[in-house]
Amino acid sequence: MGTTQRVSPGVKNQPNWKELNNSVTNIAKTIEKESELEQNEEQKKPDIVAKEYKKLIEKRNNYIKSAFKNLIKTGGGYSNVSKGKSSSIGRAGLKTSGKIVNFFSGVSSDGLRQTLEKIGFGSLEGKTVENIIDFLIVYCSDTTTGLDETAANKASSEVFRKIEMEAENDYEKFEQLLKTYADGNGLSNLLCLFWGNYIFEHLSQRFQEKIKQQKGEFVSRETFKIIKDDILKGVNALNEDRPVVKIDWKGQEGKNIRESIFESIIKII
Repeated sequence: MGTTQRVSPGVKNQPNWKELNNSVTNIAKTIEKESELEQNEEQKKPDIVAKEYKKLIEKRNNYIKSAFKNLIKTGGGYSNVSKGKSSSIGRAGLKTSGKIVNFFSGVSSDGLRQTLEKIGFGSLEGKTVENIIDFLIVYCSDTTTGLDETAANKASSEVFRKIEMEAENDYEKFEQLLKTYADGNGLSNLLCLFWGNYIFEHLSQRFQEKIKQQKGEFVSRETFKIIKDDILKGVNALNEDRPVVKIDWKGQEGKNIRESIFESIIKII
C-alpha cells in the first residue's frame, strides 16, 4: 500500500483533494462510531440502537458516494477520466485493459500456446498454470511506478489470480477457461472486475495507510473492506444487466465496449 508521504506530492494540488480526503475520513469515522455503539449496546434500548445503526449506515453510504464522486473530480471530471485524458486516473487502466483484451482475443483465435509464443513466454514444456499466470501479470503490467499504473497493475493481477484459482492448476481447464472468457459476456465480466478493483486501488493507495495511522489497523481494514464491497456490488449489478453478445474484441467494437464498460462502472458507483 502507498504511504501518506508517497501520495501527497502527486495529489495535494488537485481540485477536490480536500473533499476526497474528508469523504474517506468520514467513512472511517462511521466505523469508529459503530464500534462504540456495539460496545455500549447493552446500555441502550433496542429501538434506540436500531435507529442509531440506521443513521450510521445512511451516513456511510453518502460518504462512500461522495468519495467516488470526488475521486473522479480529482482526475478532471468524468469525461477526462473515461477517455484516458487525465494524468492521475483512467489512462493506465485503459492501457492495461487493452493488453488483457488483446491476450484473450489471441487465445480465442490462435490458441493459448501460439499466443504465449507471440508475446514471448517461450516453451510450455515443464511450465505450470502458475508460471503462465505470473508471466501474464508481468506482461500486462506497466513499468511506470505512478499511482495510476500501480492501480492498473494490481487490478490486472486480481483478474489473473481469479482465473488461476478457477483453473486449479490444470492446463487444459485453464486454456478452456480463457477461450470461454473470450466469448459472450465472459471477458466483459472480467473487465468489470478489473475496473472495479482499479478504482478501489486508487482510493486504497491514497488513503489506507493514512487512515491506519490516524484510526488504527481495525478501522482502516474495515473502512476499505466496506469501500471495496460497495464497488464490487455495483460491478455485479452491472454484470447482471449486460446482455449476452458475441463481441469482436480485436476490432473497433472491442475497443468501444472496453471503454464503455469503464464509463458504466464510473456511472454506477
